Amino acid sequence: MEIKLNDYHKKVNAEKLAKMAYWRAHPISREESLRQLRLLREQRLANQSNW
Repeated sequence: MEIKLNDYHKKVNAEKLAKMAYWRAHPISREESLRQLRLLREQRLANQSNW
């Protein structure tokens, strides 16, 4: 079975590859990564506590 990609999938794949290339060229520090994870965790907990 051959996989056929339409224009939408080609566009999405190209955007994803561009983002990956950007982050390879501009990595963030471990501290920044941990800070972002902590903020996301706090936001998720705040959102879940509203239910």
